[in-house]
Amino acid sequence: MPVKLRCASLLTVLILAGTWSGALEPKVEVITPGLEHHVMVKGEASDTRGYRILVGVFEHQSEATRTLERLVDCGVAGIPESEGHEYWIVTPSVADREQAEATKRFLIECGFPESLEIQELTKDPSAVDGPWRIHVLIADPGKIIIRVAHSLDAAIGLETTPELAVRKGALAAINGGYYRMKGLLAGDSQGVLQIDGALLSEPDRGRGAVGFFEHEGTTRSVFGRLSFRGEAVFENGERVAIDGINRPRKASEIVLYTTEFHRTTLTSPAGAEIVIRDSEIIEIREESGSSVIPSDGVVLSVGDERISEILPRLQRRQGVTVETTLVSLLPDSEGDWDKAESIVGGGPLLLRDGQRLEEPEKESISRVFFQARHPRTAVGVRADGTLLFVTVDGRQPGESVGMSIPELIDLMTELGCVSAVNLDGGGSTTMVIEGEIVNTPTDADGARRNADAILLFPRRVASATGS
Repeated sequence: MPVKLRCASLLTVLILAGTWSGALEPKVEVITPGLEHHVMVKGEASDTRGYRILVGVFEHQSEATRTLERLVDCGVAGIPESEGHEYWIVTPSVADREQAEATKRFLIECGFPESLEIQELTKDPSAVDGPWRIHVLIADPGKIIIRVAHSLDAAIGLETTPELAVRKGALAAINGGYYRMKGLLAGDSQGVLQIDGALLSEPDRGRGAVGFFEHEGTTRSVFGRLSFRGEAVFENGERVAIDGINRPRKASEIVLYTTEFHRTTLTSPAGAEIVIRDSEIIEIREESGSSVIPSDGVVLSVGDERISEILPRLQRRQGVTVETTLVSLLPDSEGDWDKAESIVGGGPLLLRDGQRLEEPEKESISRVFFQARHPRTAVGVRADGTLLFVTVDGRQPGESVGMSIPELIDLMTELGCVSAVNLDGGGSTTMVIEGEIVNTPTDADGARRNADAILLFPRRVASATGS
């Protein structure tokens, strides 16, 4: 569908020079009672000419991380940047070319190649003063309902965030979590995803997540890290662990496929599949993939390395119960994760209960991703329950350079959040209001086709909009 850019003249732009403190109270656009849209520009572009060294360009974060470590060993600072799906490692810019030449010679003496390139910059994307263009939706939890939706109303498939928001009748939306971008299973969530109480994807490596639920007429949120526990319990008492939900099956795994996934499991014949309907095994299929998923059942797909272990224990008409549970890795004394109807995974967790978190290793997040400036999408909550949905444009030197994770933590703290999580960013970062994109996505074609989105509805009509 054609997507328009929301007219900038409708918005109030607040220009802040490096800090929020002392700034005049911004004027805002009230989208509907209980929902405000703030547009802010923080910092300013520098036109000072500078020089830096391009140390390397890499396809994988692990390679870029090793190069950063080599620079540290040489006593030279390194800065990671992202250019599309490439990772660049550069040195901080200096004003004098001779100084850059001296650094280059030193790096060559440290074992780096003589082909190191000195780049001349007029707008430095790593400049400490930015600039940053930021969009914030501030939602009153008593007046706005939050829903999560997946593209094409399945566990796989892709739509742009505005397409999904318009189709669902949402007043506003932001993009959601990480996902598989290509291939047969494009749109498969790479992290936890739960919609209306149905778990579509399990957590990924204990990464950060946000959940939403209704409580006494208000929208509540919960932030933390989750893990997954799944079991198939057979009528004879035997239990078999389930490794994942609605994703590619490895040879050593058992993966559960639910009706939300697709008409079939889309698996290869290398394995076996147990078709379950009404808690009873109705079919056991060996060396025959892509089983039809019953509308009133599920399929357990067994990798070929597990067939000899699992299949001899099974027979048709055998009763079986499938159990899946999300387990909080952080204290949850109120049991809020059990109450959550909608959950979106991301990572890393930025803030929790007022505590600043800078521990990417706990979520298997690379230092390159942590330190590099990217377009960012985040969700946060203030102490009074007010919800904030934030996008930061990036990869646009002179306009908006994106944020590192520490810079994003600073922003969410300055906005008054006590808990917050980073969601998918880069080319996925998109904010939509009334069907129109209000930020500036980085992909040449505009809004990227994403997997899922967080949708905002006025409470007074939420029951009529669906989920």
